[in-house]
Amino acid sequence: MELNIGNSIFHGFNDKNGLMICGYEWGFSEEDQKLVESGEDIFYEKDAVTIFSNKSPAHGKRAFAWRYDRRIVKWFELWGHRLSREALGGDFEKCIIQTNWCNTDGHKITDNYFQKLTNPEQLDNFISHLKAFEPSLIFFMGSEMINILQSPKVLERFSDVMGPPMAKPDIVQKPFSGRRFKIGFQQFEKCNVISMPHPSSSRGLKDDYISLFTDEIASLIFDMKIRKGING
Repeated sequence: MELNIGNSIFHGFNDKNGLMICGYEWGFSEEDQKLVESGEDIFYEKDAVTIFSNKSPAHGKRAFAWRYDRRIVKWFELWGHRLSREALGGDFEKCIIQTNWCNTDGHKITDNYFQKLTNPEQLDNFISHLKAFEPSLIFFMGSEMINILQSPKVLERFSDVMGPPMAKPDIVQKPFSGRRFKIGFQQFEKCNVISMPHPSSSRGLKDDYISLFTDEIASLIFDMKIRKGING
């Protein structure tokens, strides 16, 4: 099986029981679209070794400009679990694997989310990556995924890998002066799931709002670190 991942595998770290960042599909930023349309050569080193927070060995400096990655890195810092963007980071950075529910790419999803994510090929893609990595903590970077996860046919396949749900999802909104987004939490026998708004396409999303969930999210990251024998 060809893995649909955005960074390298580090044995003993993200290969099993690590932290999975899961989006909808691979993005194709407007900046990168313009580069392709201009005919300009785009640097890409397929065999480069990378961590999620530093993909520059494979993609050059433009990797630091990707809004999706930058926002997630900022959130981890707000939660007290800073991600290095230098070289290959440390043990924590190596525990992260980036993937997407779907193996497609695009600037945005224009189809019905449920239909796209439950398409047999895309559901198989998602489940195959769960089987490959068996993460102990999953971040859904997009609020639709935790809802689609509750669909009986999806939940059954997810539970075959990660064990049964210990409770229904806890969907939380907190008081805030700006736009309030829903953050979701769900515990399974073998993993915890955190559902976030999409980092780069959620209009009105403020980092100050995300920081309100520091206590809940930071503790789950810390639990993953303990399982992997990582301090801090």
